[in-house]
Amino acid sequence: MPGSASVRIRAALERPARPARVLGVFPAAIYLADPDGTVLALCTHDAVRLPNALVLAARTAASPFPALAGRTDARIGDGGVRLGALGVTAVRWWTPPRPPAPGDTDTRRAGRAALRDALSPVRTGLSDRARTDLADLGRYAATDPERAAAAALRLVGLGPGLTPSGDDALCGFLLARRLLDPEPTGARHADALGARVAAHAPGRTTDLSAALLGHAARGDGCAQLVDLIGAVGRGTDVLPRLHHLLTVGHTSGADLAHGVLAGAEAADAGAVPAVAAAPIGLGDGTELPYPEGRSAREQRA
Repeated sequence: MPGSASVRIRAALERPARPARVLGVFPAAIYLADPDGTVLALCTHDAVRLPNALVLAARTAASPFPALAGRTDARIGDGGVRLGALGVTAVRWWTPPRPPAPGDTDTRRAGRAALRDALSPVRTGLSDRARTDLADLGRYAATDPERAAAAALRLVGLGPGLTPSGDDALCGFLLARRLLDPEPTGARHADALGARVAAHAPGRTTDLSAALLGHAARGDGCAQLVDLIGAVGRGTDVLPRLHHLLTVGHTSGADLAHGVLAGAEAADAGAVPAVAAAPIGLGDGTELPYPEGRSAREQRA
């Protein structure tokens, strides 16, 4: 079958074919990882298009994926993906979307207010602890990088599911912080925080979620998420874009949106007083939630 692939996975697809691990099989998507740790989403045309996706023309109603459940003979490379009887070759390439440039301070403030009001009744998968960490991340992102990083790292892998709620909120935050801050210092802060999260995530959350955090750290997300960030930045169409994002996953859309709100607020948060940075992991309340090197499975236990 022909497919349309993200340019973000072009190098992985064009290398010689090699065995891949099957991370999950669902009606709309199959998630695979190659020996180098590149994670790829093979998905139907009407599925959520992740920035690492190879997209089939088939819709979910006609999906060939459920018949492949239990197969382990996956291969990635030589221009495509093979699993069992299914072979998909990338014949076209696409680039993950970017929102339009954000408006001025008043415009962005109006967009944030609209998102905050719309989110207040929405159910989320974030625990009270995760909400506190997300608030701390937004509060200190512009003024205290160490405190912000400690809050971000506490969110990694927090919650159940293929993409835990803490990771979803972090993806929304990282993208909004990068794409809505008009100042060069904001971009540098976003780069530094994103690099720390991306380096910390493998082994502490699911392989798919770690990969998506890495993409978010580099400025890439699904179209529904990017569209909401663009709406907040332009102060228009926030409610319909939010409703579109809320269709993603069980609570993933809501968790992503809460991250967008925190990231949007951090982008304009220069007035927050700086606090003395505290070293991470010295008994001062900023310790990571698990010792370094613990696997995601051990965390769940």
